[in-house]
Amino acid sequence: MSEPGDAASRSGALAASEAPTASEAPTAAGAPTAAGAPTASGAPTASGAPTASSAQQAPPAQPARRLTKGARSSARFRRAAQEVFARQGYLHTKVEDIAKQAGLSPASFYNYYDSKADVLAALAREFHEDASRDIAVPYQSGRPHEEAVREAITIFWSTYRDRLGALSGVFQASMVDDAFLAQWRLVRAEALRFISSGIAAAQREGYCPGMDREYTASALSSMLEHYCYVWLYQGGDAQDAVCDEQRAIDALVSIWYRAIYWRP
Repeated sequence: MSEPGDAASRSGALAASEAPTASEAPTAAGAPTAAGAPTASGAPTASGAPTASSAQQAPPAQPARRLTKGARSSARFRRAAQEVFARQGYLHTKVEDIAKQAGLSPASFYNYYDSKADVLAALAREFHEDASRDIAVPYQSGRPHEEAVREAITIFWSTYRDRLGALSGVFQASMVDDAFLAQWRLVRAEALRFISSGIAAAQREGYCPGMDREYTASALSSMLEHYCYVWLYQGGDAQDAVCDEQRAIDALVSIWYRAIYWRP
């Protein structure tokens, strides 16, 4: 994701989760799928969704495994980091602040993470994985393109808003920490592949012929991430702006859908 200043950094988080599904992946934490909305790259569409009969043959779900003490502590550090990043910003956060919020010792933090950038990278990957999984659902159900795009973008927007503490930190860290930037680029690359595969799927249906998939995926991802950053983190383009979430989502849907689903 592009990282124009703090805003750009924060907005980059969105790409991962905003990747559209195979039908037109926009994901990750969320690119559109083949249909052209933000979802996970290889997510099956309606035609690939399991049928009722196959679902009946599936083995019963296994009970969730209980987390080990180490896994619980690691999760506590992640939750604490997200809360502290949201409250005081990534750049002003110390490992000691995260440990205090988690109710654990600073020394134990290093049993799970090498630095605050390391825990931030874990949060960014979580965002991408969760957003991509959820965004795949409207495409798997075989909904019309525009409807799938709308639901996928709504999911991405909501997930970004709920993880704002971590995602604002993504861009701050990417401007000052080259090691973190390398990790973030790997996450973002997955989202770009999702979007690109969605554009390719749309082209197979006769939409947007000749469109450059790589650069279009980058443009759409950057738009989605930075837009979420401006309205959800900065509070809009004007000092006294009030975010109307429905209008904000409507604008994104219109741009995304029209960018991909057109024929000459």
